[in-house]
Amino acid sequence: MKQVMGNLSRLASSLASSGLDALIIVSPENVRYTGDVHISTQSSIRDRLAVIVWPNGAAPVFIVCAVEERYVRENTWIEDVRSYREFHLSPVDLLTDVLYELGLGGGRLGLELRYLPAQSFNELTQKLPSARFESCDGLLAEVRMVKTTAEIESLRQGFRATEQAMLDSFNAISIGDTEVDMAVSLAERILRGGASVVAFNHINAGVNTGYPHKAASHYRVRYGDLIKADSGGRYREYHSNVGRTAKFGPSSRDQADLWQRLLDIHRQLVALVGPGNCGRLVFEKAVGLHQQAGIDFPFGHNGHGVGLCVHEAPFISVHDETPFESGMIVAVETRTRREGEMGLHMNDLVEITEHEPIVHTGVFPIDEILRLDAR
Repeated sequence: MKQVMGNLSRLASSLASSGLDALIIVSPENVRYTGDVHISTQSSIRDRLAVIVWPNGAAPVFIVCAVEERYVRENTWIEDVRSYREFHLSPVDLLTDVLYELGLGGGRLGLELRYLPAQSFNELTQKLPSARFESCDGLLAEVRMVKTTAEIESLRQGFRATEQAMLDSFNAISIGDTEVDMAVSLAERILRGGASVVAFNHINAGVNTGYPHKAASHYRVRYGDLIKADSGGRYREYHSNVGRTAKFGPSSRDQADLWQRLLDIHRQLVALVGPGNCGRLVFEKAVGLHQQAGIDFPFGHNGHGVGLCVHEAPFISVHDETPFESGMIVAVETRTRREGEMGLHMNDLVEITEHEPIVHTGVFPIDEILRLDAR
């Protein structure tokens, strides 16, 4: 097998112990993880399903649209690649044929029920009336939670490249620039830093920093404005997710004090990300620390896993009791917002190890709000 990014032995082991006869993998992120190839049209043209059927104890079959067949064959480790001609053969029809061929027509089948369109699922159940479909979303999420060395390195490089892009673009801002100007500058730097695509790009100034994901506008930067960005790219399809804050001119005493209180919370939370804890415990600590610091905390999470999705398990959330283990990666994300007034944002990429957590970010320091000088 060619060298792949994901941990396919972990996936095969999880399948073997699941009691399922096969996995039917259909989402872009899990097709990418399992097949080790990214099919861009799988996301942009939803009818062009790409499917990996992985029977328990046997070799997988890769189903793709015919226009992608050669590209997939050249890039995947999976040897059995089948294709359907768009508008001539339904991908569900080909999937049905493959399942019957593999003796799985009446099997217990794990399917990504959170992704497959309802219409496709209805077709599948009609064509396979004896099959039993169960969600395998949780199984796949659990497998992907623990990253390989290659995945961690891709994430580390991506986050640091995005940090550098953000630092450089912040320092290039001039009084009078619009938010659109800033967004274009940051997007270009993310791409030139090695991203294949800009995944999301939220950068705002002044009162607009009080919103989490406001589209860049024609608001012009003024002296004394805060600048806040929450942006990321895809590097080998693995996401970066960087949040940073700057200000034209010196921070006010209140701003500097608020930042230091946030930073203290942030660093305490980073230190808790390790074996013996879970997302719920860290989240509960975050709630308490914000209360002690006199900072509102209306958020549903204080960080999340990151990888082929921007948000993936484990989450620093009241609902996530997954025990942290070595090899997991989380973006610890600490922020405060007053909508229509101001917002501050910081985050770090943290690797969970058997000992101390490793912070992989730091190109754009967060010790204080970055001061920008007027030009």
